[in-house]
Amino acid sequence: MLRKARRQSVKNVYLCGLVDAEGSFSISVKPHGTTKFGWVIDPTFSLTLEKDAEHVLKALQEALRCGRIIAKPGQPDCKLFIEESRRNIAEKIIPFFERYPLEIKEKSFNHFKEVVRRLEQKEHLDAESFLRLAVYAFSHEEKKGTKKYTIEDLLATMKQKPEFTEEIVREELEKISRGGRMSSPETIRQTPNKR
Repeated sequence: MLRKARRQSVKNVYLCGLVDAEGSFSISVKPHGTTKFGWVIDPTFSLTLEKDAEHVLKALQEALRCGRIIAKPGQPDCKLFIEESRRNIAEKIIPFFERYPLEIKEKSFNHFKEVVRRLEQKEHLDAESFLRLAVYAFSHEEKKGTKKYTIEDLLATMKQKPEFTEEIVREELEKISRGGRMSSPETIRQTPNKR
């Protein structure tokens, strides 16, 4: 039994290294007409590999005890492991990567984890807290060169804006800037979730 546990631990370290190189901890901030504020904040964990390596994605699925494996849209030679359930992300994925720490994607993971924590604390249900969280979510982008939404897009169409919207955004940007993240509204953007 001890030998089996050691083998699984070695496998988990390997999977963690693979995610560190190829995985994605993304936060989509995107318009959604039926929600309270007209926007939604969605965390997604994913990993893409060539379809010949689907057995590795299955090993990841087994280790995390969640996720779906599908053909990657637009890339017929690839398979995608994806998990979008916030409960599974909070209860299974985040604890796994806390136990097996990432190196390359440590900042992305910490940002992802903080957004999920704040969502779990229901910060997205109040207009001011939602705006503060959205600004924070926009403050980290994992991949560049894709179509993006901006804070300006959100402010232009957000329903039920809190009082002193501009001051709230400015205050949050200053906090982020002090933390060493991006500080310009023009550069703080987020990739939309394509579904």
